[in-house]
Amino acid sequence: MRFIAAVALTALFSVPAFCADLVITKSKHTDAMKIGPKEQPASDTTEVTWFAKDRMRNEDGNNVTIVRADLKKMYMLDMKAKTVSTIDLPFDMKKYMPPEMAPMMEQMMGQMKVTVTPTTETKKIKDWNATKYTMTMTMPMGGGMTQDLWATKDIEMDSAAIKELSGTMMSTAMGGTSMAAEYKKIEGFVVLTERTQSMMGQKIKSSDAVTTVEKKDAAEGLYDVPKGFTEKPFDPMGGEGPGARGPGGK
Repeated sequence: MRFIAAVALTALFSVPAFCADLVITKSKHTDAMKIGPKEQPASDTTEVTWFAKDRMRNEDGNNVTIVRADLKKMYMLDMKAKTVSTIDLPFDMKKYMPPEMAPMMEQMMGQMKVTVTPTTETKKIKDWNATKYTMTMTMPMGGGMTQDLWATKDIEMDSAAIKELSGTMMSTAMGGTSMAAEYKKIEGFVVLTERTQSMMGQKIKSSDAVTTVEKKDAAEGLYDVPKGFTEKPFDPMGGEGPGARGPGGK
C-alpha cells in the first residue's frame, strides 16, 4: 500500500459560503528515492481540489476522485483508462476485501498510531502567518512518518462541510479514520506540509504547498462520472484507494 500520499491529506479545508465553489491548487514534490534495486526520480506535480457543500472533486494527474455525500457515493476515476470504481459511503473496508483478510487488517490497524501535536513555532508562508503542527505516524512492521504542518488563520473559514468530505476521502487509506480525527486538532488552514517517511531503511521526503485559494463556479457535470467509463471493482489492497492519493484539509 502507498502510505506517503495517504497522509498527504493534511488540511481539512472549509469555506464561509457556497455561492461559488472553493478551488485549492497545490504543488507537490517528492525527492528521488531508491527502495532496494528500484530507483525513482524526483517528481513535481500539481493537484487541484474543488469543494462544494456536499461534494468534492480531487484531480491528481490521471487520477480523479469524486465524493458525493448527497448520493452516499465516492467515485475513483482513471481518466486515461476511462474506468471508475464506485464506493459506498460510509466507507467499510471489510466490504471490499476477502473475509479471510479481515482479521489481519484489523490487527494492522490496531498497530498504527497517529498523533498531531501543536507547537508555538510560527513563520510567514506567502501572504499567510502560519503556525506549525507536527504529526507522527507509526506503521505496522516498522517504518513511520513525520509531518510538519503549517496552518494559517488568516483566511476566514467554516470547516464543517469540508471536514466531512475530506475525512471521507481519507478514510479509504489504512489508518485514514484515525488521521482524520487527529487533523481536527489543527486550527486554521494548512498551507504547507513537509513530510519524511521511513521505509526499508530509507528516508523519503516530500512536500505539498498550497499555491492558490479561490472561488469559482463549477462547470456542469464537474462532480459527475463522465459517460462511457467502465466500472472496475475497488481494490483497497492494490494501493489505488482515493485516500492513498488524495488531498487533505482543515
